[in-house]
Amino acid sequence: KTMFYDGARPVYHLYFGNELGEPGTLYTTFPVRQAGYTGKRGAGQISAVSYNAPVGTLSWWQEHLIKRAVTVSEVRERFGQKYLSFEHPDCGVGFEIIEQDTDGQFEPWDSPYVPKEVALRGFHSWTATLNRNEEMDSFMRNAWNLKPQGRDGNYQRYAFGNGGAAKVLDVYIDEDERPGTWALGEGQVHHAAFEVADLDVQAALKFDVEGLGYTDFSDRKHRGYFESIYVRTPGGVLFEASVTLGFTHDESPEKLGSEVKVAPQLEGVKDEL
Repeated sequence: KTMFYDGARPVYHLYFGNELGEPGTLYTTFPVRQAGYTGKRGAGQISAVSYNAPVGTLSWWQEHLIKRAVTVSEVRERFGQKYLSFEHPDCGVGFEIIEQDTDGQFEPWDSPYVPKEVALRGFHSWTATLNRNEEMDSFMRNAWNLKPQGRDGNYQRYAFGNGGAAKVLDVYIDEDERPGTWALGEGQVHHAAFEVADLDVQAALKFDVEGLGYTDFSDRKHRGYFESIYVRTPGGVLFEASVTLGFTHDESPEKLGSEVKVAPQLEGVKDEL
């Protein structure tokens, strides 16, 4: 639990993941409703966040969500994999649960609400909705080193290496979708983060990508638990390349998430928060 590291207005920056918050499991939220930040979903944004579930568990997840008054789709299939889709019942962010065994890559959260044998195991992929894909396709291949994996209807799949859990990104083409907003706003995904090995790799990535003409890059920003740079892609989606320090660098595993870590610009009003 932290506070947002940009701006003087205090906004929570909350992380959800497996027990240690490993890369590939980590979803961050900015609950901005009370701060009055509004936006609209649309093209140029991440439109769905997809998680891995063990093969054969979708019926359990469907029943589990329905019991909690979440409207969930029937089982569908894309790229040969079965999945469910639904939206957050309060803010409308899109989610999917996709059947895929991850061979123990991510240890699931030991929860009293979800048996371990059906628990989600990190990200499967993200989906970006775009009006067109020509320029974004070039960026994905040449700048972000993703490989095209094929098409399924209006979906184009890309992957790092041979793909697998948390190494896939889908692009969905909807020529009629209105553009979404880029600023922080309730009900939309602000950016997609990718881990890089170290600061040298991060610097080399920025140098190479800017050399291709994609110069809408931020300076390096310290986020408490990682060092990040951000680039606005040709499709509008904001990508982050981060070097993680790990959540246990300032807390023991047993105490993770037990107290709010205040961003440096808010230290003077920490007691009020």
